[in-house]
Amino acid sequence: MPLRDTLQAELTDALRQRDRATASAVRAALSALDNAGAVPAPGAPADDRARAQSEHVAGATAGLAATELPRRELSSTEAVAIVVDERAALLHHAERLARLCRRDEADAALRGATALSRALAVERADG
Repeated sequence: MPLRDTLQAELTDALRQRDRATASAVRAALSALDNAGAVPAPGAPADDRARAQSEHVAGATAGLAATELPRRELSSTEAVAIVVDERAALLHHAERLARLCRRDEADAALRGATALSRALAVERADG
């Protein structure tokens, strides 16, 4: 099962259990995967101020579907690396919270990291 599908299943489970911390961590990992797949628009200027703008909405790009582009497919290795980084950030955050005696928040971060670890274990077993 692809890592994204495993993360979606983890998110569904977290939402069913009403575990906000785990759901938040899994959503962040899914967003990181989405962001990594973003591609620059062809012919897009390097400076956002130079792009064509809508006269009605500040900062908007003019034209129907002007910002819609297909996403780049991430390799399994790239996806795993992104989720590993997200898990490491959660573990570091949990450690800092524990040092500050914020045990409940540290436990919540650890639950999120555990969900990401489960998803990575499934990916490694399938890979």
